[in-house]
Amino acid sequence: MRLPLRLLALLVLPAACADAPITDDQLEADGLLRGSPAAARDQANFSVDRAAPQRAAFVQLSAVLAAEAEGAVQDRERFAADVGTVHLHVRADGIDSARPVTFRWIHGDQATVLAGTIGGASTLEHASSVDIAPHQVGPWRVEVAAETVHGEPPEVLYTREFVVE
Repeated sequence: MRLPLRLLALLVLPAACADAPITDDQLEADGLLRGSPAAARDQANFSVDRAAPQRAAFVQLSAVLAAEAEGAVQDRERFAADVGTVHLHVRADGIDSARPVTFRWIHGDQATVLAGTIGGASTLEHASSVDIAPHQVGPWRVEVAAETVHGEPPEVLYTREFVVE
């Protein structure tokens, strides 16, 4: 008696399996399952929007902090208190055209925020500067942040610390 019941179970279960794939003949033209209104009402409503494919971009920033605005520049981590101005020179590899960014010069709890651009130049270009008064000694940090998208915090592309003494 057990053998016929097992055979019957093997024949009946696959046809009524809940995991069976839905075939085209089970769908209406609008994508709902064929059958009673209750079956359509019980079907979960969802939609899938396909995102447009985008090419990933890798951006690498090389930067120099210098007392010089142009010409031969010397990368420094320490500046004298009477430096006057510190300049950030940047080369952005992986960018085809100019991209808007924000430069944040941070000293203690004070920040100077400047809008600017970085481009796809093959050499270092002067990107931003900050004026430093003789009393503004101590640790500083400069950040290059991408343009804000949809209210999200901006992505920091580059950060560098230096000291004014």
